[in-house]
Amino acid sequence: MSFWDLFKSCNQKGESLSGLHEKVESLLPSSAEDEQILVACVAGLFARVIYIDFEVHQNEVLKMKDALEHWTKLSEVDINAIVELSLKEIKDLAGLENHKYAKPLCDILPKDQRYGLLESLFQIAASDGNVDEKESEEIRVIATGLLLEHKHFISARASVMEYLGALRA
Repeated sequence: MSFWDLFKSCNQKGESLSGLHEKVESLLPSSAEDEQILVACVAGLFARVIYIDFEVHQNEVLKMKDALEHWTKLSEVDINAIVELSLKEIKDLAGLENHKYAKPLCDILPKDQRYGLLESLFQIAASDGNVDEKESEEIRVIATGLLLEHKHFISARASVMEYLGALRA
């Protein structure tokens, strides 16, 4: 089963389509499939963290753009389009289990880049001024799916220490 099969649904003619695949492919027509999967998976993990509290804060959106700029070689126009698509599809992206995003990323990214992604997730979580326990736990589960050790999670979390809700009590 390909990554895109996770997003398949049937259209009116009974043909199986992947709406997200079509949208990402139309936004990034000259990109290789691995780049398209990378973008979809990273956006999906961002959505999981952003939408854990069922709210989307503007600072989280800005951090998401910064992270995509860091993680991809996309133009600003493409990044804005992907972020817009991600926000429109946030419920579907956030509803998919972490391991479905993490597995392709483990195949595509080396460990140091997966760790950088973990740091980006914490930066996004902290962008609203607080990393609450639900966000931290979600990122811990993502770290496990990315085949990173607990020390990587602790190190990435330490980068936003002043925003950890558990330490502010």
